[in-house]
Amino acid sequence: METTPVLPSYEEASQLLEAAGILTGAAEAHGIITGVLSAPNGTRVAWQPLILGREAEQAQAVPAALMQLLKTLHQSAYAHLNGVECDFALLLPGDEYSLQEQIEALTDWCRGYLLGLYAGGVQHGQALPADADEIVRDITRISEADMDASLADEEEAKALVEIVEYLRVGVQLVFEELQPPAAKH
Repeated sequence: METTPVLPSYEEASQLLEAAGILTGAAEAHGIITGVLSAPNGTRVAWQPLILGREAEQAQAVPAALMQLLKTLHQSAYAHLNGVECDFALLLPGDEYSLQEQIEALTDWCRGYLLGLYAGGVQHGQALPADADEIVRDITRISEADMDASLADEEEAKALVEIVEYLRVGVQLVFEELQPPAAKH
């Protein structure tokens, strides 16, 4: 039986992207991959250039460890979205990061997810199945969130946990609703 690839750590992904001079952060990269995978035409999209930018044109300039990380992120996201356990997780910084850093990463993840969806064929403003449409609208609102650092307290931390859980479940639902049945295993 094939094992599901483990989602790399946020720190590892951040370090490899930064060391390669890639401007896309770890959370945004995972969001892009997840959005592309969720989109109806995602299997035909070259998602690497969305993350690597100009570096993608010179694949030999991208470190092998970074390419392996991106491949693992892709395989892990696909396996978890497509799995029966509903154990998909967003690649976000942990509690050792400030609440503001966690929220910034969450908004970056949401922006990446939307970019991936649009790159995969979802048109801005396109009517989606009811639940998917509502979730994508919510993700758009979250991607535009701005946090006042003076509000960073325990209540906001609890709200963040609830938002992440909503996104985790919501993204799985969008995947289920937008993926053609033949694309699922």
